[in-house]
Amino acid sequence: AKKLEARNNEAEDALRARNAEISNLKNDLVTSDKSKKMYEDELNELRATQEGAEAAALALSPQADNDKLKRLEVDNSNLKAKVEQLESGASEGGRAAELEKELADKNTEVSKLQNDKEKLEAYTKKTLQKFQEKYLVALQDCKAKLKEKHDKIEALEMRSANEKMAQKREERLLSSAIYELGLGIMQNRLKH
Repeated sequence: AKKLEARNNEAEDALRARNAEISNLKNDLVTSDKSKKMYEDELNELRATQEGAEAAALALSPQADNDKLKRLEVDNSNLKAKVEQLESGASEGGRAAELEKELADKNTEVSKLQNDKEKLEAYTKKTLQKFQEKYLVALQDCKAKLKEKHDKIEALEMRSANEKMAQKREERLLSSAIYELGLGIMQNRLKH
């Protein structure tokens, strides 16, 4: 009877330990959920910031570049008109060469601005892609850990339920054994 009682106490202690472990895992799960939510919020916030910066960069820089391009194109056409006038007049040959040089300088400046604009757009896209890859990896890692904890909790809960059933079965066997022992003692006393 003492052995059964000791086994029963051990089973109860094991059950308490399992329940404590399940409680700890549930707390870890809640922490992981909060961490996942925090990463998702941070990712969304950074995406919004990046998109805003990209839009601002594209809005400001190309607008300024476009204004400058338009101004340079107007200057360019004015210079072409002057060159044509001078060539038709042919009286100021040195002035025509000067205007052609000015025109070539403006064309160089226009192509430089276009190259700068393309470089800015390429850099923005590359930066955004790297950023998204970094946070997607972190998010996937967090999801994997969360799934692992869910699986572990389910396994422990299933194990705990099985141990509870085994404990109840042992309690019934113990009660039955005590009942039979008491019945046997009573029958012995009645015979004597």
